[in-house]
Amino acid sequence: MTIISIVYSSGTGHTARMAQAVSEGCLIDGETDVHLLEISDDDFHGSRWVNEEILKTLDSSDAIIFGSPTYMGSVSSKMKAFMEASVSRYIPETWNDKIAAGFTVSGAQGGDKLNTLMTMTTFAMQHGMIWIGLGCNPFNNDKGVNEAGYYYGATGVAGLDDDPKYFPTEVDLESGRILGKRVSLYAKRFLS
Repeated sequence: MTIISIVYSSGTGHTARMAQAVSEGCLIDGETDVHLLEISDDDFHGSRWVNEEILKTLDSSDAIIFGSPTYMGSVSSKMKAFMEASVSRYIPETWNDKIAAGFTVSGAQGGDKLNTLMTMTTFAMQHGMIWIGLGCNPFNNDKGVNEAGYYYGATGVAGLDDDPKYFPTEVDLESGRILGKRVSLYAKRFLS
């Protein structure tokens, strides 16, 4: 069985909704074990991220999908602290050759989401991981998925409010499912 972990931060719950959609995509064939791992305030000691259990779960995963809201053009401070804490896995190359992917949600159609996805991509590549993009051409689907043309990962638009009208749209969530399915497919191919 393929093990995929989705590690993410979510300030307003919108990125958590996208994480759930990505998880649904990973489970499309029923032969994948998915771990949803939210970075929370309890994972911090002062300003340092310290959750060894999440790192151990990631160590045993075949694929890791990173998720973060886009705040001021980059990943959240919680995601950045997690990234910095992963240095204990960097030196021994613990995550080398794992499949990786990412997703983000911001309040605008653009919102500098590309920089957030590039930050995640660079982070994964520094760990020796193999990045999987969205692989969804906006001109070759009838669902409107990837309308803004983000190929590095899945993206969504959501407001700052808990009002459902500001949640990621069904089209955004479908891009998350497509990403999850793609990661699951490539993890299986890579392992066989």
